[in-house]
Amino acid sequence: KIAEAAAAEDALPSEKRAELGALSQIRQRDGHVCESLEEYLHAAADDLVNWECNIGSSAPAKVWKQVESAWGHWHQLLFEYGYIYGAADAEAWRMRIAERRERFREERAARKGAELRLPPGKVWFEPSSAWREVPANAICPGGLEYRFDMQTGKNYARLC
Repeated sequence: KIAEAAAAEDALPSEKRAELGALSQIRQRDGHVCESLEEYLHAAADDLVNWECNIGSSAPAKVWKQVESAWGHWHQLLFEYGYIYGAADAEAWRMRIAERRERFREERAARKGAELRLPPGKVWFEPSSAWREVPANAICPGGLEYRFDMQTGKNYARLC
């Protein structure tokens, strides 16, 4: 049986073995069964973007941490995809998703600013788990972690 397993393993290209390993991790973690890693990444990105769009900026920090954790898992699998199919493809995909998320973040911040009736010239700051520069005219929600860059004089914030 060991010889049969070794022969079967040699029959699959290393890229396919790596993809099957990633799909096995997905099945064990989430219970999802997909035909390919690309299929899973597309579906998961669409689901996460939809989730992120539908939760309001007033959602508790715990909810936003769950979203960020799910995105972290997606990025880990995208890294695997890049290892298997090429870093350039994975990076282009990551950039497309980052642009979509930033667009939605700006839209949520604008809606929140209008909802709060911020004074002219003020904007609502929408945090994430990553450090983001806080504009000088921004109003920040409570519960953030702050950092000040003494060389540039800029403030940064993120979810705790």
